[in-house]
Amino acid sequence: MNIRITRRALAAAALALPGAARAQGWRPDRTLRFIVPYTAGGASDITARLLAERLRAALGQPGVVENRAGASGIIGTEAVAKAAPDGTTILMVASSHVVNRALFPSLPFDPIADFAPITLTAHVQLVLAVPAAHPARDVAGLMAWARTQGAGRAAFASSGNGSNPHIFAADLLRRAGVEMEHVPYRGSTAAHADLLAGRTQMMFDAYAAVAPHVQAGTLRLLALAGPVRSRLLPDLATVAEQGFPGYGATSWGCLLAPAGTPAPAIAALNAAARDILLSAEVRDRLALLGAEPAPGTPEELLAFMRQEQARYVALVQQLGIKADG
Repeated sequence: MNIRITRRALAAAALALPGAARAQGWRPDRTLRFIVPYTAGGASDITARLLAERLRAALGQPGVVENRAGASGIIGTEAVAKAAPDGTTILMVASSHVVNRALFPSLPFDPIADFAPITLTAHVQLVLAVPAAHPARDVAGLMAWARTQGAGRAAFASSGNGSNPHIFAADLLRRAGVEMEHVPYRGSTAAHADLLAGRTQMMFDAYAAVAPHVQAGTLRLLALAGPVRSRLLPDLATVAEQGFPGYGATSWGCLLAPAGTPAPAIAALNAAARDILLSAEVRDRLALLGAEPAPGTPEELLAFMRQEQARYVALVQQLGIKADG
């Protein structure tokens, strides 16, 4: 009896330990590879590098980042799906990872079933921006202005067909009953020149991407896309607050491993990533990207991805959005 009680007490004590302590049973035997299926310099790439630079202290091995961009993130993601599930290959993806299920019915992998969730990393705030010379001062004013324009005179920019900026804008316009021409570009930065010149009149984009133009007085922010206000921009009202209840979405990032990665490896990676993401230094660095750390458990990430995939599949079909090509 005493032996059984002691064992139960030890098990309970182990569950009460912080994640990093519980995960000490697994250590990688070689360098950790972070595969980022997008070009360098974006939020996913920067987040992966912040984690990779700090992993040696937590797990005894350094991390390196490999950018394998192409085909809307499919090339790099497929490489991870086929990698050995030993805990040393990690995928850093954005919310487009689950959107691709709606855009590409013939994906060479399942965005959920072929990966083991590690942790959500952060929510990246998108904002609605207009040229500084535009007459609209809020979302209702922008929608009212668009209704008065003739065919082809009101246009919105995005970083590409099926991108979050495209989906977020199309959803707002549907709710408002307004039509605007969609002008897709190859990336966020490429869209800014026409937006600044007024050739397009609105764009959803990551705050960090448009912040220099806002600070220079050449773009103006009308709203935050997220469901609630951000501590990074506390005075900026959400789209939902401005007459569109129920509207609200953020871009987000997460860490995944190949399906079949052992649970001890997932636990160790989760604990290390959570400690790094919640450190004051990394939180401040992410704030510069307009990102707010949101690490959690693998189980929470799995439930979130399932929810987001179902939402995006329905929304993309409803809006009739098609991928390039």
